[in-house]
Amino acid sequence: MFRRYSSVLDECLEALRAGEAMEHIVARYPRHAARLRSALALAASVQSSPRVTPRAQAREQSWRLVRERAHQLRTGGRRVAARRSSYGAILKPAGALFAVLLLVASFGGGLAYASQDAMPDSQLYRVKLASEDIHLWFVFDEKHEAEILLDQSNQRIDEIRNMVSRGKIIPENVLAALDDRNRRAVSILRDRPEETGLRARILIQAEEQEDLLVALWQQVSDDARDEYTKVVASLHNVRLGGGSGTALVAVQPEDLLGGIQTISGQVQALGDGRWSIGGVEVYIDGRTLGGEQIVAGLTARVIVALDANGRGQALSLIGGGFLGGPETGAFVNGVVEELTSEAIRVGGTWFRISDSTVQTYDIELGEYAQITVKTTEDGIVAGEIKPAAFARTSAEIRALTFEGTIEGDVNGSMSEWLIGGFQFGITESTVIDASAGDVRDGARVQVEAVNDRGELQASRVSVLASKTAADVVTVIGTFDGFQGAEWVVSGLPIVPPKDGDEPQAGALISVETERGDAGELNASGFFEIEATDDEGLVRTQGTISEIDGNRWALEFGDISVLATAEIAGGEPGIGQRVLIWSEPRAGGNLVARYVRVLDHEPINNAFVDTVLPVPAP
Repeated sequence: MFRRYSSVLDECLEALRAGEAMEHIVARYPRHAARLRSALALAASVQSSPRVTPRAQAREQSWRLVRERAHQLRTGGRRVAARRSSYGAILKPAGALFAVLLLVASFGGGLAYASQDAMPDSQLYRVKLASEDIHLWFVFDEKHEAEILLDQSNQRIDEIRNMVSRGKIIPENVLAALDDRNRRAVSILRDRPEETGLRARILIQAEEQEDLLVALWQQVSDDARDEYTKVVASLHNVRLGGGSGTALVAVQPEDLLGGIQTISGQVQALGDGRWSIGGVEVYIDGRTLGGEQIVAGLTARVIVALDANGRGQALSLIGGGFLGGPETGAFVNGVVEELTSEAIRVGGTWFRISDSTVQTYDIELGEYAQITVKTTEDGIVAGEIKPAAFARTSAEIRALTFEGTIEGDVNGSMSEWLIGGFQFGITESTVIDASAGDVRDGARVQVEAVNDRGELQASRVSVLASKTAADVVTVIGTFDGFQGAEWVVSGLPIVPPKDGDEPQAGALISVETERGDAGELNASGFFEIEATDDEGLVRTQGTISEIDGNRWALEFGDISVLATAEIAGGEPGIGQRVLIWSEPRAGGNLVARYVRVLDHEPINNAFVDTVLPVPAP
């Protein structure tokens, strides 16, 4: 398993403090042995050296002086004083030396070095940030200072990625430090309009950071929500203002208090700054990046900020087209077979890990993961790496795929929708894909959801180009057994078919049902997709770009669909989406066992040629 050095060092320092022998610790990480040995030797020396333990009052007073001095040196007055005389140049290193002495007296020698790889959840993280500020006090050129601040800002992003990749939530301190570095860099550039290259760097960096933080909304700790809204609003406004200018209109932190949502669909004008994206109302104005290019009838993907009342303000709008356009919802879901720092192999297919890849857990070989496919100008990459939904089921929480018809006006409520006779919770994290038609009463949709003790929560709602009758409902989930005379599939009650056949307990099944007069689901048949003793089936979803005999080409590669495969839902065709469970064969070939055709007509008539993933590194 690939581990970053900073993560390993944190664990080793904890083990050292617990009294474990240094050589035993180093032996567990042969890849980092050389670096760990020197770092742990220093930490052990610091740990064993006599320490001055100041009184709490003295320690707090020292930190107060450091903070006050840091504030004085960061203000515009520092720059003016430095220009007027050499006194500031003398005072600057003197203040830095004084701060260093305070740090040494308060924390013990060597901790500044030991804190270099500290993560935000480490006790040494505050020392690390203070050491960075002290370093800046010795920088006399403001352009160089801005460059260092931007480097430190990127380091905060690396720390956030590191924590999220280990399954940890994002704390407040790293977000506050990120915002601080960015604001100070922008403040310097505001007085230096001639630095066009540095301003371009700020714009590129702000875009990358905002995109990442928007994707990580659900990984932010509850007590860091306010800080999160501040930093995202600040990054967005930097982009609106061109890097160092002041935006004429700005997004406020309170505009993001309700969360962030992704919506894809056709654009329609409603008036007064209000637009419909796939049937969902949002505001698109001067605060929307790309908003000036909006055209009614365009299919677009919109990143929407929700306020506390659920009002949607579009942060960015991306036009139609396969590259950079509405997400296709393509993914590969299977066992992690190989992993490097640059790529991951799932279902026999390699996916590159790029700077834009979001990894939300500590990956282990042999675990089930879901790779969301992202198509870029450089080819296919992993957009998001997360645990597979069907691998996270328990006795209380069951994953399911549900296909039914929306009932009622969904615009009146963005918290709960009635679909196929069942209430599904819609949250700020629910992805809404309406690229095949508006979200409205009577629309046919596929819902990826979990049944949490009887409450259905939708993670994704996709409108389908389907002609299926409204009373037909398809449920794909785990057969839990019987409740009286009824089947229970992922927690949902279903009346069994009359032929008397029943699936194996614990099997993954697809059940075709019709709703009765009382709203009950009457099964007309089922297909056992995966038995309890099956291992390693790969679940994929994507859009067909080519059918050549038994070979189907989708965004992530090819799948063999032989005559033995069960095909349900309709006839497959180019430009239609399909959900497939496949058996992996030698050489990475996938052979379909069950295919569910989601669309009855193409949703993308101009499907471009795709670039297949890179080969094994």
